[in-house]
Amino acid sequence: LEIEGLTFQYKGQEEPVLRNLNLTAGEGRILALTGPSGCGKSTLGCCIAGVIPRLIEGEFSGEIRRRGRVGIVFQDPDTQVFLPTVLDEAAFGPENLCLPRDEIGGRIDEVLEITGISHLRQRNPGKLSGGQKQLTALAGVLALSPDLIVLDEAMAQLDGAARERMKEVLVELRQRGKTLFMIEHEERNLDIADEVLLLS
Repeated sequence: LEIEGLTFQYKGQEEPVLRNLNLTAGEGRILALTGPSGCGKSTLGCCIAGVIPRLIEGEFSGEIRRRGRVGIVFQDPDTQVFLPTVLDEAAFGPENLCLPRDEIGGRIDEVLEITGISHLRQRNPGKLSGGQKQLTALAGVLALSPDLIVLDEAMAQLDGAARERMKEVLVELRQRGKTLFMIEHEERNLDIADEVLLLS
């Protein structure tokens, strides 16, 4: 990931929320972005994921270069998880890419194993715990084989055990060569990061 001179101002606002931002992230790294509420952390995450400027209007300038596919996991899994079973959630992305059935099955097995929720494959995500639901959201993103994953306060609603499980998964993903961009508000979640960036 390379960002040069990124500036973004939401439609109707008088000032940019991001101004002339530069950033580089190498392969197989965990970068954590922190800073006060309202400083633009989630805006930057949406820019990296391509949600801005494709889906959200505003004045965008600068350049973002990404290698490979990008996925995003939001703070509230209920905004991302909507299908009747965990299996369906993991299959949704690959099915929409029209991948061969065998490849879809292989991806499902792999991401459910990585996230540790293989035993939940036939369960309704709406009836799972918050941590299990967030791991389901992550599995759905991983099934698309992203090279870069943006996590927008993905651990904010998790209890201690679920948070530690999520950290274990993220460290394993780093070991597999994924680049992870964690937007974090809580200092206790920064311990797995290779680099911590502060947005003022």
